[in-house]
Amino acid sequence: MAKGLSKYRSLVEALGLRQVDVYRVRRGEREQELVRLYDPASGKVILVDLGTVRESLSLEEYLDRVLEAAGKHGIRVSDKRLQTVRAQIKGG
Repeated sequence: MAKGLSKYRSLVEALGLRQVDVYRVRRGEREQELVRLYDPASGKVILVDLGTVRESLSLEEYLDRVLEAAGKHGIRVSDKRLQTVRAQIKGG
């Protein structure tokens, strides 16, 4: 996996999605990030509300939030890709 914030982009790309952009917004006293992802297979663009900033999430937590949002929008990630990504995360 890549370094810094690019590791989150790399994770998304490993799932077969593309990171369009990231918005950091302030809600009350807290900053949160909204990530827009594009699924080339379906042509859909989805919005993932992380509820916090990316760097405060582990890669597994980030992956879970991306998969949850993708599932809500009918985007399916193949089990093989998901297994490969999870192995990369655990391997460091």
